Amino acid sequence: MVESLITKYAADPATLWPRSSAQWKPDAPLFSTRAHPWIEREALWSSYYLRSGLTYDNFFREHILSQGAGYQYQAGLQGAARDPLQHVLPFVYTDPQIARQVLRYTLKEIQPDGSIPYAIVGHGVPMPCVYRPSDLQLWVLWVASEYVLATRDQDFLHERIPIYPRQDSLPDDPTVLDLLARSFEHVTTAIGVGEHGLLKIFNGDWNDSIVYTHLTPEQREQVFPIGESVLNAAMATYVFDYYASMLDFVEHRELAEKSRVKAKEQRDALQAQWYGRWYRRAWLGKELGWVGEQQFWLSPQPWALIGNCVPADKIETLVGSINELARKPSRIGALLQSQPDPTMKDEPGTGTNGGIFAAINGTLIWALSLVNGDMAWDEWQKNTLSRHAETYPNMWFGIWSGPDCYHSILSKWPGGTGVDFPVLNMHSHAWQLYSAVKLLGTEFHLGGVRFKPCIPLGEYEFNTPLLGFKKTPEGYSGWYSPTQPGSWRIEVALPDVETARLNHLSVNGMRQALHHDQGRIAFSGNSAAGAPLRWLIGLS
Repeated sequence: MVESLITKYAADPATLWPRSSAQWKPDAPLFSTRAHPWIEREALWSSYYLRSGLTYDNFFREHILSQGAGYQYQAGLQGAARDPLQHVLPFVYTDPQIARQVLRYTLKEIQPDGSIPYAIVGHGVPMPCVYRPSDLQLWVLWVASEYVLATRDQDFLHERIPIYPRQDSLPDDPTVLDLLARSFEHVTTAIGVGEHGLLKIFNGDWNDSIVYTHLTPEQREQVFPIGESVLNAAMATYVFDYYASMLDFVEHRELAEKSRVKAKEQRDALQAQWYGRWYRRAWLGKELGWVGEQQFWLSPQPWALIGNCVPADKIETLVGSINELARKPSRIGALLQSQPDPTMKDEPGTGTNGGIFAAINGTLIWALSLVNGDMAWDEWQKNTLSRHAETYPNMWFGIWSGPDCYHSILSKWPGGTGVDFPVLNMHSHAWQLYSAVKLLGTEFHLGGVRFKPCIPLGEYEFNTPLLGFKKTPEGYSGWYSPTQPGSWRIEVALPDVETARLNHLSVNGMRQALHHDQGRIAFSGNSAAGAPLRWLIGLS
């Protein structure tokens, strides 16, 4: 093996770097605006860095996008299972085969009872672990639905996945579609809901610390069977509806309807957790009560907006709370909590006790893009490497890569990080790329894709092999190029002042009548292999 690699890369070494760069260049995303030239450089760098994190696992026989940093390079674990799924989201748009492989890796981890190990160690070994998170299936359902609806790759759903630990598939092995249904059943039944109708928390959700390192062993035993997660419930409202849309696309109507019913149940349960200015965070039982009443916890709030859970008369209040309590105090991204929780074991302003997480702020950017474009754009810039480098120029990390979490201004060392390896964590790269897609208001649906751009600039461009979107003083243009041919409906929602000045629509080079309804312009067109659906809305 080593000898063959040496032979391969010893050939013409002087051209190796340009040849390698040329192979990566066609799949790299372009995000640029004349007003901020540095954005294009940072987006390309994050794309390169994220792609460089891809490694091959010879047990699962798939590539995987490790979380890196202290998880991989200090603890030696591949986890948590939700993290590679987050990291691969940008590749849905740039290199779908990478997205498929990471999804297959995760599906191959699924145990016979439908559970997913917290992490993998050694050669395909589920990590002996105290953590029993309750959110992992939600991530599988979300990323698989995004992949299928974006690329229209129905064939992926019918691939056979071998049952762990076997890695050779057999004719009667479950399909991807079967395993997604098993994941849905596991989260809605095996995990289930508590007395308030919210999905249970077990001994942690996205936040490993909220139960396990927050409470005593005796308290953890009490919480495990009854605790509930507002974060899980909020995320599920979006994920279950999105999963249902994907099932509609492949004509699995019965399960789609069941998933929508579960989404509504979680939406109803979540709305009851409004606490004056925000949503509570978690229920830990009658003795410990609610987390998220004494201070604002950011993590469930973005998903509440994304999942369409917030009544219209409460949106302004919630966004105001997010802005005042989490965003304004920090120059490098929103705080996880408005103030430290004295019962948490992390030091104030560090980790999950008021630190700054790209994995949460990515969802915040997305949520703000739905209601306040200026705020979303500001938050996107705050979470860049460029902003951290400007704010803390004497710290060597946060310039070319970053950690899982930065210390916030609530800590003794703002801008720093803890025992975590301070670079090579893929969240800081993946979420900046994926949240840029959400700044365009991109959302895939049964028949095509919607855009509702919110970037408050006169010119910008976002291009990937899957889709493109461009704004100039003359109008808007773009394309959609899924892996499967078909006819797709494109919807572009614009402010009234914009639609009023536009009078020309062309689709695949052919002029069409331009109609708009309350600022939404809709049209259809065909794509085929090598022939994207191209459109232009502008001035005659």
